[in-house]
Amino acid sequence: MFSIVIPTYNRPEALERTVSSILRLDIKDGFEIVIVNDCPGCGTSGFGDTRVTVVNNGQNLGRSKSRNRGAAVCKHPVLFFIDDDIEVKENLFEKHLAEFENGADAVFSNVVNVRTDGKYSFLNEFLNTRGANRSGSVREVRSNYFTTAFCSIKKPFFERIGKFDENFEGYGWEDPELGLMIAASGGKLSFVRTKNLLHYHDKDVFEWLEQIENSGKNLKYLIQKHPGFKKMIKYNILTSLLGAVAFNPLFIWSERLKAKSSRGFFGRINYSYLYYSAIRKSLIK
Repeated sequence: MFSIVIPTYNRPEALERTVSSILRLDIKDGFEIVIVNDCPGCGTSGFGDTRVTVVNNGQNLGRSKSRNRGAAVCKHPVLFFIDDDIEVKENLFEKHLAEFENGADAVFSNVVNVRTDGKYSFLNEFLNTRGANRSGSVREVRSNYFTTAFCSIKKPFFERIGKFDENFEGYGWEDPELGLMIAASGGKLSFVRTKNLLHYHDKDVFEWLEQIENSGKNLKYLIQKHPGFKKMIKYNILTSLLGAVAFNPLFIWSERLKAKSSRGFFGRINYSYLYYSAIRKSLIK
């Protein structure tokens, strides 16, 4: 038996798609869905299903606190955390539970980024080659690739490692931090690759970069907790004189001009450059 926690903030159509996609699956194990409504004043449906519970926050708490609040009321020993913009197209719950039978303490899966209107997005194509979506052996599990878009964890282990760190506020970096905490606590982390988790991602490249640029507070806090993460984001290079030269405003302006028409191999180079320029900007703000 397992529990599913879905935090949401004023996205009723996205939430409807996520919850309905789960309820349509042929799931033989007993489960519950706990929706944490983090938008005070916004009504959230219980979907007419006794397995669905809605927890309404009295004030906006943010993603980490909302996930922890949802976990606190869950009844079952395995927790799944799923974002409210995910469509679940196969019974991955069964596959995750099998990993727990094999000794895992936490499991995560990659997502496939798509637009809600079905249009092509090079940004989504680019994101579908990064992090947990990188090609290679499924045995190569990196804790900094951990994502809470669709993940699961044993509830006692989750509580023992301190749950989601509630010092993360706003957008960014709480996902890899939980992965790093799992690894630092000696937990066994497992990865289930899939093509059947759709993440509805409509942002353009400039909106995506702005999110990263504004996530510096969380990133600095993550580095403070896990100094080894500096190497993973090339911190020493980005904050060096070389970084200042490589990511000077003129170069960034030139690469941003190319971004709308970027495609293919050179497009990936362009987006990688802009990604690290946004990381650098977030660090020096």
